[in-house]
Amino acid sequence: MESDAQATRDLSAAGTGRFDALRHVGSLVLFAVLPALTLATMLAVGLSDNSLSADFHHEIYPQAKEMLEGHNPYPPPDFDPTVGANYIWPPLVAYLAAPLTVLPLGVADVVMLVLGLACVAASLWIVGLRDWRVYGLVAMWPQIAGEMRVSHLTAPICLLLALAWRSRDQRLQPGVLIGFATATKFFVWPLGLWLASRRRYGAVLLAAGIAGASLLLLLPYVSISDYAQSLLQLGRGFDQDSYTIFGLVVQSGGSETAGRVAMWVCGLLLLAATWRYRSFTLALAAALTISPIVWLDYFALAALPLAIARPRLSWIWFLPLATWGLRGAGLNIGDPWDITRLLLVFSVVFAVAFRDEPERTHEARANAVRAARLPT
Repeated sequence: MESDAQATRDLSAAGTGRFDALRHVGSLVLFAVLPALTLATMLAVGLSDNSLSADFHHEIYPQAKEMLEGHNPYPPPDFDPTVGANYIWPPLVAYLAAPLTVLPLGVADVVMLVLGLACVAASLWIVGLRDWRVYGLVAMWPQIAGEMRVSHLTAPICLLLALAWRSRDQRLQPGVLIGFATATKFFVWPLGLWLASRRRYGAVLLAAGIAGASLLLLLPYVSISDYAQSLLQLGRGFDQDSYTIFGLVVQSGGSETAGRVAMWVCGLLLLAATWRYRSFTLALAAALTISPIVWLDYFALAALPLAIARPRLSWIWFLPLATWGLRGAGLNIGDPWDITRLLLVFSVVFAVAFRDEPERTHEARANAVRAARLPT
């Protein structure tokens, strides 16, 4: 009898060992091999059809060269943004990209790709993500893999905002970081409201000053008012094709007025909630909601609040994989169903990140404890 019991225990232990080995191999395949294959495939496709780092290749790199040579790269305010490359990036972007212009364009494209992946990984590490499986999963998000094909500078913005969140309790440092992020891409300005909600008024003024001062770099080439008109023209050229509420309404047959009303109602509600809850998550959601142009890779920013709220692997990290198959950027990139799919997926992502935002949940627990201590 005793020998039979021992044999049963041995068989059970052997079965458990095999299961653990299979689980380990499965994890390596799913979270290491598949992400590596995904990124390698995107690299191969980008190299084969010359689409690697497309926006950097066709816009940022040549704009930086033009500005370094003293030429005016900026188009007239009434230009047609849907025809050809648009040399309309903020001047700070061009100057920061200037060191890469010493490299051949193809080499610079690959360097930009590597820097982008490094920025995303560093961003997640900075906000506290340590689960290696999540890094592999995020690499398979189409928002991350797609950034390799466009280099819209979403990855550097991600790094700046991660550093701003990490330094959120300091007086001025988050303002410097958000100021440079806004100077790079103006649509992240709601992060300034997040700082204000935390009573970091000095940091808010510093962020506004840096973003505003960066516009002075335009003056040797174009007036600030003409540049603002060019940005409006850019928005009018692409906003109906963006992954936004406005794009959804217009592509569904609604009027532009109805689309803008819907967009701003949702955006203002998110801005008000950002102030009410002092929420980094809702500030990012507001930025994506009210930006005139939002491409697929912009939603890579959602990985930041999700990493803060869910630093371990869970089901929510798999959800953005449901957006594979959507086109990244450009005219006629999708239809109402594509936009609906993406907005639904990331509405859930932001909702989960907001619900589990550490500072908000800690504050709720503290309030509950204080209420329990009050005499009845």
